[in-house]
Amino acid sequence: MTETLLSADPLLHLLGAVAYAVAFVLLILQVVLAKRTETAATWSGAVGLVLHVAGIVARWAGVGHGPFVSKYENLSSYAVVTGALALYLLVRRSSLRQVGLVLYPAAFLLLGLGLYSGPVIENLPPTFTGIWLVLHVCFYFLAFGTALTALGASVLLMAENRVTGAMADRLPDREELDRLSYRYAGLAFSFWGIGMLTGAIWAFNAWGRYWAWDPVETWSLVTWLVFGIYLHLRRFFGWEGRRAAWLMVLSFAFALMSLFGTTLLENSLHSVYFR
Repeated sequence: MTETLLSADPLLHLLGAVAYAVAFVLLILQVVLAKRTETAATWSGAVGLVLHVAGIVARWAGVGHGPFVSKYENLSSYAVVTGALALYLLVRRSSLRQVGLVLYPAAFLLLGLGLYSGPVIENLPPTFTGIWLVLHVCFYFLAFGTALTALGASVLLMAENRVTGAMADRLPDREELDRLSYRYAGLAFSFWGIGMLTGAIWAFNAWGRYWAWDPVETWSLVTWLVFGIYLHLRRFFGWEGRRAAWLMVLSFAFALMSLFGTTLLENSLHSVYFR
């Protein structure tokens, strides 16, 4: 049974990635060629998410731990949150469904990188236990997904300056994109802060200290502060539009460095799950 689940896992992930790619193409057709493919894109995104979740469940049952130990598992978890948010916008915020033009390629790329790295099974380290670890990683997965959604809205906002004619009319309203970016950046800031807090509690239970200035910990704090500066400038100094969008791009670059760059470039306690 275990072998069956583990053999089904990469196939389900691959099929999920293909469905995400199809949803992206259908959204492109809707924006560029004015095709009525919104419903098909929604169904494709839903099928991709179901297949993706099924792959995660199959692997979880096969290896006996949650999707947060290996590079493959972490990339899959980041991707599933991204795919879920893209589907949410398609179903519940139809006027903003085009943000999926950023979210679905990102989910596809994350799954592709995970599959390329290989579904290697790694044993759960002794310290990787407890509810605080689960909360820690889950809130960072949510922080990544919401930050990516804010980035997607900002990218579309900046792209509208270069799009004219009927195509511009098929993109979301600039003010609506600006509000979405602001709100989801606020969610990312909150989730990131809770992720740091739960991580500190987990670290104390595992190693007897809350903070050790590990490279990932340090970059995570810096990233949280950068998102805080973004929100502060928007709330109290009236930053909006293109200027705020560029600041969102910078904030997300810090998030990428924190989540991926430091674990690849520096030796740290967190490197164990991303090498």
